[in-house]
Amino acid sequence: MQISNAAVDYGATTRAELLRKQVSPLMMSLGKQTVTLSATCRIPTLMTLFFRGAAADGNAYKLGSGGSFTLRVLNARLDGRAVGLGSVRVAGQAPETKADALSLPPNIGAVPIVDDVPVKGSTLQLQVEIDAAISTTGSRIADRTVFRGAGNFELLEN
Repeated sequence: MQISNAAVDYGATTRAELLRKQVSPLMMSLGKQTVTLSATCRIPTLMTLFFRGAAADGNAYKLGSGGSFTLRVLNARLDGRAVGLGSVRVAGQAPETKADALSLPPNIGAVPIVDDVPVKGSTLQLQVEIDAAISTTGSRIADRTVFRGAGNFELLEN
């Protein structure tokens, strides 16, 4: 598996700049960034992609002590052809949700599908959109602070 940019950096910002990007009474957006993920298997197989990281809640991952980030997978291609994506809790199960783009929250995986059915392939490529935000209370800091989020993509083969 390869990813186009293993470390995503949102750069430095001030609380005043964040306040201009307030997306709700409790959250301020750092914005979205996209990376490309590619996975190759020697033989065609059913591939299920999970992201393993510290959960902030049921939909997002922790970003420092006062932020979170969500992941969305889109533009999936299997062996060079466009495919849809299905969400699963366990590799090998029938997809619960099917779409061209899916959220990838904690403990949910994505599997390539054609006509709503999981399909095997050798090369899976997709884009991962990272949407990061800081809570309004988490942004009240006295000094320069680094907000870090971490995790790993896991590819399960069936």
